[in-house]
Amino acid sequence: MLKRKMLRDIKFNKSQFITIFLMVFLGMLIFSSISSHMDGMRIGVDRYYEDHNLPDIWVMSANFTEEELAQIKEINNIQDAERRLTTLGTIDEIENSTAQLNFIETNNISRFYVAEGIEFNPEVDAVWMDAYWARNNELTVGDVLTINHAGQSFERPIMGLVFVPDRAYNPRSWEEIFPTFTDYGFIYLPAYGIPVFNYVLVDIYDTNYLDKTITQIEDILGTSALIIDRRNNSSVQVLNSEIEEGNAYVIVFSGIFLFVSILSVVTTMNRIVKKQRTEIGMLKALGFKDRKIMGLYISYAFWISLVAIVLAILIGPPTIGQSFLNMVLEHYALPEIRVTTTIWTYLAGISIILLVCFVTYLACKKVLKEKATELLLVGDIKSKRKNINLNKGLLKWTSFSTKWNIRDILRNKARTIMAIVGVAGCSALIICAFGLLNTLNDYIDWQFHEIFNFEYRITLSDDYTEEEFYNIVSLYGNNTSKTLHIRIQDRDETQINTATIDDSNGLLRFTNRRRDFIGLEDNGVYLTYKLADTLNLSIGDTLNWSVLFGEEEWHTSEIIGLTRNPRNQNISMSRGYLASRGITYIPDTVYTNYDLSGVNEIAGAAIIQDRDSLQQGMENMIDGVRSMLILLIGAAVILGVVIIYNLGVLSFTEKTYQFATLKVLGFRTKQIRGIFIKQSIWITFVSAIIGAPLGYYMTRFIYWMALAENYDMPVSIYSLSYIFGIAGTLLVSITVNYFLSKKVKTINMVESLKANG
Repeated sequence: MLKRKMLRDIKFNKSQFITIFLMVFLGMLIFSSISSHMDGMRIGVDRYYEDHNLPDIWVMSANFTEEELAQIKEINNIQDAERRLTTLGTIDEIENSTAQLNFIETNNISRFYVAEGIEFNPEVDAVWMDAYWARNNELTVGDVLTINHAGQSFERPIMGLVFVPDRAYNPRSWEEIFPTFTDYGFIYLPAYGIPVFNYVLVDIYDTNYLDKTITQIEDILGTSALIIDRRNNSSVQVLNSEIEEGNAYVIVFSGIFLFVSILSVVTTMNRIVKKQRTEIGMLKALGFKDRKIMGLYISYAFWISLVAIVLAILIGPPTIGQSFLNMVLEHYALPEIRVTTTIWTYLAGISIILLVCFVTYLACKKVLKEKATELLLVGDIKSKRKNINLNKGLLKWTSFSTKWNIRDILRNKARTIMAIVGVAGCSALIICAFGLLNTLNDYIDWQFHEIFNFEYRITLSDDYTEEEFYNIVSLYGNNTSKTLHIRIQDRDETQINTATIDDSNGLLRFTNRRRDFIGLEDNGVYLTYKLADTLNLSIGDTLNWSVLFGEEEWHTSEIIGLTRNPRNQNISMSRGYLASRGITYIPDTVYTNYDLSGVNEIAGAAIIQDRDSLQQGMENMIDGVRSMLILLIGAAVILGVVIIYNLGVLSFTEKTYQFATLKVLGFRTKQIRGIFIKQSIWITFVSAIIGAPLGYYMTRFIYWMALAENYDMPVSIYSLSYIFGIAGTLLVSITVNYFLSKKVKTINMVESLKANG
């Protein structure tokens, strides 16, 4: 009998049960999709690093001899070490290409993941090529590459298409941000007769002794080497940042979705139980035990929630989750990374079911405490509230509909609060999504159109001659800069960073906190605001620093200004100030506004990049983010529609008696509909206003969690985004409640008045 009653109740209240299903389904769908995407990324990357032996330490210098390699290997905590020469060249088969050439002796550390072809063999005179780069240029195993390096040209066949752990993130330069895998990539070759090696990769036994091991390497090499561990490796950092960004999405988007969904479901189930007071009284009068009745109503919540959660977990990860993951993998060279549904997703689903069932239990328990005779009384005897006098003060001048709605809101505070929270959450999600895109677009404008005041950037070769440099600046202008690797004394510790030495004549610009342009003076150094905060320094303080690679002298410089850079947190100084410290200025970059679109090669230049290509990687990334955020905005809108509809139905159902009374008193249907819609507009407007700052702080939280230390991207949400978020929420509310208000025509006055008599 109770089962038949359950099916009958679901049939007659299908709209409310469908909204419960949709709210649980949408909340869990977004949570499981984003979680599986990021869990798959995290687990896949960790497994990839472990299986293919990502280095623990990278040591960089001008050259490492066999004796130095042997000394490094003798350190107790070092399991293995191997040398590598990394340099740049070109490949004839790829137009306008720059190839990162890596000559290696062995491949025990940072081992290849071979997608096609054979494993690395130092006895085979061939190349192993970046799998993404090869595929994007329609190259495969067996093709022969013509490689140009250091004035020489040679041909080698491709023996393998590979992924390499420490090349998972491998842009051409730090300004490029994200690689496009078209005109730049890596190849690996056996180190036949290579006299110079500029890297040593180190694998250690125990990471607890990492710092001690680094100190022992420094004792061997002195100041001639730059030592980087996993914490400071750019590829590892960027991937970790990507995973942290995903975690922020899980916390913010998934968390808000779940919170809003479950809050609305809880409210709905509570209302459904209260609505069936009389039927519960009948069941009690017929002799049904309280636990039987309790089980009936809990079963509503249990089965609907269970079906919604199971479907969400089955559908979300392999569709939406994998789609999100594929967007991310377009920018990283990672093999076989798939979505992963962890135990935490299942626990979240179980928790939702238990929570909904528990709230239903509490609602039933409260009703079942009453006697059957009390429950069989028509209406809720506890609902008779003290009359609220609104005919005083300013309120006495308001219209009847305004007074009626204020009284209804005050009498149903819980319902109103739930509505505000639910709609504000959806509005905040929409504004947050817009804010993420706005901030990225603002970053592009700042970095590529304000700081970069050049059309082309020429990165000079490490071994360029004076004649080659003279020819370049004669043709394209003497606008240069130099990046120095430096040590910064931070209290009792030493921090590795870079210094930008500017002699670009305004083609590379610097901005202050307000993003006004400033020039670099010759009497001190400039720190970025974020670095200054990290070091607890300000204008007028002094900074101790020294140049890496061979220089022992420490310099003490006054901080004469602060700059703000969205991408690089370092120090800056003019060429004149560097000269005053007795350090020779050897430029490594030339900036120009000459048209180099037809120039593929310049003697003495390693890389020629136009500003548009530097920007392209960021644009590609934004396209992926935009697709993901559009999906999230769509889900937020659907959830908002469901919540507004559900709360509207509940509100309308509770007001049926009042509306019937108004009809008897002579109010026209149009007037009653206006009263109903007015309250909805009020609540939605308040909710949207609350959602606007909440969306801003959600955006700030995501960027705070996700961005690596070298980024400084202030949140920027355009006015139009707030207007869209608020106006869109209002439009949805007005539309949904307009259609709901049509039910006023269908109210049976006699039945409604008798039911509440």
